Amino acid sequence: MFRLLVILLALSMAFPRMVLASAGRSSFVFLRIGSGSRPASLAEAVTASGDDITSAFYNPALLGAFSGKGQAVFMYNSYFSDVSQNYLGLAFKDNDLTIGGYLSLGKVADFERRDDVPSTTPLGNFDENNFIGALIISYEINGVDVGIAFKYAYEKIDYSSANAVMIDGGVRTNLNHEVAIGAAVKNIGTRPKFENKSYPLPNEYRLGLSYQPAFFQKAVEFTADAVFYSDIDPKYNFGVEYRHEQYFVLRAGYGADYDSRGLSVGGGLFYRTFRFDYAFVAYKNNLGNAHRFTVVAGF
Repeated sequence: MFRLLVILLALSMAFPRMVLASAGRSSFVFLRIGSGSRPASLAEAVTASGDDITSAFYNPALLGAFSGKGQAVFMYNSYFSDVSQNYLGLAFKDNDLTIGGYLSLGKVADFERRDDVPSTTPLGNFDENNFIGALIISYEINGVDVGIAFKYAYEKIDYSSANAVMIDGGVRTNLNHEVAIGAAVKNIGTRPKFENKSYPLPNEYRLGLSYQPAFFQKAVEFTADAVFYSDIDPKYNFGVEYRHEQYFVLRAGYGADYDSRGLSVGGGLFYRTFRFDYAFVAYKNNLGNAHRFTVVAGF
């Protein structure tokens, strides 16, 4: 009964965004730039599936999905067109309780500075810089993984800056030996204020499924997510992963209803307690492509 109540609570949080129109334009859109090579190569269809702590970016209930007592992750993301991101995560597990967090530093380089007078030559260049810091706690209760993330975000654009505090919440549980379900609500918090005007955060509501057919002895996993936003149309993500525990893992994904994003591929190699992951995400409309490199270390 507890499991059913938790799932129904998560669904009730997500359902209003499925049926209501979006309200207003959001700021802090860098909060949508995810973490980890595994999620990226699976088209971010990881709300119900995680095996490293980067999945907690999408659903904090997945923080404890790794094996062992602890895990550390470093990622470098070469995003499209002058956008870069560095990510560092760390988590420790003690039975059913897992505590961890991450730091993310992002940058968009070389914006042209102009004034109200038209000219062919810009006055100069400036960068956008952003930061996210998160403390995450997850706990297993009667077969349900429950997670919460406390986050602080900061953005500086030229001479203007703003910050916000927010919270993420999520759940995940196995429906049977093959199927898992997950749900999360993200970026609920204070409104960033640039100069004299405040803007809403990009709220996000996620529902996900994971399917590991017994026929493949759980070497193959299919994932699917529906993601609903406060300011843009819903997106639908699909992924598939093949895993050989001792040597390598291969992944592919597809994101539906995106203007520019579609296919993603990637994989990883195992060496002792390390996994070296890579993801390639193709973008259209002359945006370029994204490359994510991740090192996952267990201890």
